Amino acid sequence: KAATEHGFKLYLVGGIVRDLLLGRQSQDIDIMVEGDALALAGSMSVVLESKPTVHKTFGTATFKTGNYRVDLATCRSETYMHPGALPVVRAGNIGQDLFRRDFTVNAMAACINPDRFGVLIDLYGGQQDLENKIIRVLHARSFEDDATRIMRAVRYEQRLGFKLENKTARLLRSNLDMLDTISGDRLRHEVILWLSELQPEKVLLRAGKLGLLAKLHPALRWDRCMTKAYREASPAPGETPPVPLHLALLVYNLEKEPLKEFLLRLNIRGGELEEVSRHTAALKSNLELFDSSPLQPSEIYLKLSGFNPIAIRANYLLTTSKHVRRNLKLYLDKLHKIRTRLNGKDLAALGVPPGRKMGTILERLLTARLDGEVKTRADEERMATGLIHDLKSEGM
Repeated sequence: KAATEHGFKLYLVGGIVRDLLLGRQSQDIDIMVEGDALALAGSMSVVLESKPTVHKTFGTATFKTGNYRVDLATCRSETYMHPGALPVVRAGNIGQDLFRRDFTVNAMAACINPDRFGVLIDLYGGQQDLENKIIRVLHARSFEDDATRIMRAVRYEQRLGFKLENKTARLLRSNLDMLDTISGDRLRHEVILWLSELQPEKVLLRAGKLGLLAKLHPALRWDRCMTKAYREASPAPGETPPVPLHLALLVYNLEKEPLKEFLLRLNIRGGELEEVSRHTAALKSNLELFDSSPLQPSEIYLKLSGFNPIAIRANYLLTTSKHVRRNLKLYLDKLHKIRTRLNGKDLAALGVPPGRKMGTILERLLTARLDGEVKTRADEERMATGLIHDLKSEGM
């Protein structure tokens, strides 16, 4: 209605059209406007009683409603000044907008104006490629213009169960070096999208075979154990894929320096992703500490409590030692949840002042609880009373 009032033409485009034709669900709805998308967004915000996120440079507005994300954008053409550059954007028509897209299956539009509702615009054979289950670029310079399409090609191929069209596969292999033109931030974004797939192991296996992993870092490699680990790490239905864990599994085989170089290449600095990656490598280099049996639960806890639990899980999934795996599982399933019944306030009530003495008593209580020496609050109170007496005798 708002578009009709403005005299604009509206089209569903890209992934939503592809998924509708495939009978797949999609929560991302892309709408292109032959007209002023921002003006239309202003009218829609009144009707929807929702304020969109606006990006004036690209003429886009995003609404979020329930589980759906609606992106509204002005039809545009794009020109790449040099490989790896962000495009220069100009207003255009639907034909020009479709030509700038990555693959034929994503370069279709469906009109949603009332007078042409449902009319499919397929200028590049996308519907036929869907039927043939192939991923095809629109032109020979596609990967040169934007090498992130190389990474997207593999992701779509594996998600949809398609195959790269022969010429597209040759172009992909011959343009792998173009990934060197892509910034670390853009590479990181694409890697995270790989790791966000429901079956990232398929994407990564294919990326390894095509040489993409080696382009991200020569030491990155894939093996059957990793496939098994990713499957074991799969989220339950409806849960979000665990990207930090998936990254930890990917970098598991990297030594300290290669890991440092990989994180730098993807501009992963600070935050959870860097911590999990570094903790994974650090723990892996010390796994021999857990390769014996039996170990006291308190020993396991003490050695592992400083590591990110996601890094521990990555090591658990990929270690080949049954002793290590058992000890890491014990920590993840049980030990890291154990707490003393008494706390600092309880010890203060028993006359223990805050400081080193209180810390020592709490540590010993936790050790005893981990090892099963105390089980109830009363057990802890008796032990604490004894420790207070002993520490007084020692001059603490």
